[in-house]
Amino acid sequence: MKKGIFIAGALTLAAAAALTGCGSSGGGSGKSVNISYWNLLTGADGTVMREMVASFNEEYKDKIYVTEQYASEDVYYDNLELNIPIGRGPDVAIMHSYRVQSYANQGLIYPLDALIESEGIDMTDFPAQIVSSLEFKNATYAVPFDMHPLGIYYNKTLLAQYGCQVPTNRTELIECAKKADNTDGGVWGLPLAAGFPSDYTFTTALYQFGGVEVKDGDQPGFNTEAGVNAINSVADLIHEHKISPANLGNDQDLMRFRNGKALFHINGVWVLNNLKTSSIDYGVIPLSNMFNESSSKIAVRAHTFVLPKQRRADEAKQKAAMEFISYMSKHADVWATAGQIPASAKARASESYQALKYVHDFGSVENFAIGVSSPYYFEAYTPVYSRLISAMQSKSDDVAAMLADAETEGKKLVKEAKELIEV
Repeated sequence: MKKGIFIAGALTLAAAAALTGCGSSGGGSGKSVNISYWNLLTGADGTVMREMVASFNEEYKDKIYVTEQYASEDVYYDNLELNIPIGRGPDVAIMHSYRVQSYANQGLIYPLDALIESEGIDMTDFPAQIVSSLEFKNATYAVPFDMHPLGIYYNKTLLAQYGCQVPTNRTELIECAKKADNTDGGVWGLPLAAGFPSDYTFTTALYQFGGVEVKDGDQPGFNTEAGVNAINSVADLIHEHKISPANLGNDQDLMRFRNGKALFHINGVWVLNNLKTSSIDYGVIPLSNMFNESSSKIAVRAHTFVLPKQRRADEAKQKAAMEFISYMSKHADVWATAGQIPASAKARASESYQALKYVHDFGSVENFAIGVSSPYYFEAYTPVYSRLISAMQSKSDDVAAMLADAETEGKKLVKEAKELIEV
């Protein structure tokens, strides 16, 4: 799921157009149905995805052959939005749940209700709030695959060194983090990168203070007291409590933790496999009660499967794509080894999933909260991220003004998006 990394050999616009246009099998017998599959899984979780695709191709040999292409999130959605309208998109793709309504609204993906029924996919096996987020104008446009929350990783050796118990709330977390050196060259309590995944951290804080990303269906919802409290609860860890440097870039917080120079580290379930290669002895606790001690809510994002629109619908390819989606859902316990939490309740109940280490420590599924459903979620909400980064980099005396500016920008982006769709 890693953001901001471009993988050599991954999907480019030109390569994407060439691959999806040629229709070659890539490795089947020539009789199989060949489908293209795009995703944004470029980190340690991508390694597991490559293995799962290979297993599918082996099991469905001479029936279905999947050609996988992947790119970093920074370019992935641009690739989809540029290639789908000209008929060069993939047959099946991974998509974050909060983007599904937007793509449905633009006519870029197919409604799946009939295909879901014909393939026998049980949508009641997935959390209802995720399923409802994938519905637009009384149709379902995606099938859930996983949930990926953030959690707090902690260094067990350092925890014992500083005489701390595993924290269960914000007060305990800060009190323990303050026992670290919190100086350059020493151990920091809780280093925070000003970029990813702090945007995601903010969303959990927003939920815990009772806020929402989008209101009235399509308008920014964060310019509230809850929004102010959420930004301050993140930025204060740097400026007031001084348990993090002020200007860390992406992954610098992760590297400090891997190198034993951080007591705590906030990151997603997807870095589990990355940390398994480190030499530190670590554990995980949920983000519940870490911004507002009266709330256990945890923001989660979800990967889903969609079928991008084609120049002309191909029934055989669509059926093959749905068989692939069904296979991936049924094998979501394998996907969990990549550090992802299956959306499928059946997969979460399996012995293989129950036996996995760490994934159960990110919190109860009952506390997971999916993003508000809106076809303009991205335009309305993401302007808050740059203001969060500013607040983390230097202390602000007027967070409310920053959020007001972000709201104005969000409204402008929503208006422009609506005008484009109307044209």
